[in-house]
Amino acid sequence: MAEWRTQGIKSIAWIADNKNRIWLHFAFWIFLYIDELLAVFGWTNLPGVNAFTLVFFLFIDMCTVYFNLYVLVPAYLLTNRLFFFVAFSVISIIINIELLFLLRFELACVDCHLFENESVVNQLIADFASTSFVVGAAIGANIMRRFVRSQIKVRKLETDKLESELNFLKTQINPHLLFNSLNNIYVQTRKRPAEAGESVLLLSDLMRYQLYDCAKEKVNLSDEIEYLKNYLRLDKLRKSNTEVQFQVEGDPKHIKIAPFLFIPFVENAVTHGISSSDQSYISIDFDVDGQNIDFSISNSKPRLPNKKLNGGIGLANVKRRLELLYPNMHNLKIENKKEKFDVSLSINLQPN
Repeated sequence: MAEWRTQGIKSIAWIADNKNRIWLHFAFWIFLYIDELLAVFGWTNLPGVNAFTLVFFLFIDMCTVYFNLYVLVPAYLLTNRLFFFVAFSVISIIINIELLFLLRFELACVDCHLFENESVVNQLIADFASTSFVVGAAIGANIMRRFVRSQIKVRKLETDKLESELNFLKTQINPHLLFNSLNNIYVQTRKRPAEAGESVLLLSDLMRYQLYDCAKEKVNLSDEIEYLKNYLRLDKLRKSNTEVQFQVEGDPKHIKIAPFLFIPFVENAVTHGISSSDQSYISIDFDVDGQNIDFSISNSKPRLPNKKLNGGIGLANVKRRLELLYPNMHNLKIENKKEKFDVSLSINLQPN
């Protein structure tokens, strides 16, 4: 679940990883000073550059950049005091270019004759533009990294919230099914005591599947189908006048799916569609084709509705779980007709 929610930003998530922080800074300065580095090693000819000036230029630029990143950005930019941020940034850039100007023409005077024909104003403007680009690029990269980190946190919070909701919905199923099954066994102990033992064994298998096998995020579709069959066998012991048809086409053994997606429909059919006095039926079909699952269930409706039964948790539950687990990957259709209740559910396990 978490992986599915974060896959949209996984390709750039490495930017926010603190393990890569030093390497990102290193790559940033290499990128900005690649021409000067090549000149120092003699691979290019760049006037006014040697090892001393390279170190000095880099030191001054780093002081300016990190002052902006770690002092001005959190103190003013992130607190919406834009005027102060711009003002102090401009002041730091002016100090930067003044120091660079003094180094180039007063302290070191490296190849000063190459700049004799250039005016001081032109040189200051060029230095201001260059330094502004360096500071702007650093701030832009820093803001991008903050944005990626915030998006990862948002996605993680969303994922945690959805997982908590899914776990809550999943735990609702166990007591609901247990409540109905215990009611069935209670009826058997009074009317047909010999069948109660078999019902207890079936209920034990159902609960074992729910407690242990379904602790995983996904289960085999074949196991889920067997679970439905056991549930119907348990109910069949109580209602012998119910005709159950269960058909499976295709191979469900290697299909993984979230647990408890189909039991609410079966439970709804058993609880609300079966009459203890009238002849009733339930028809269930599974059609598995590759990663496509088509499920349909149809049940008769009793002449007198079971008004005392309250089973509304299941359908609302499964609708919400389908929205969370398979968004834009499922199609659910429910038809409440006069004499029967039809449900069809299609799930495409391969996202578009």
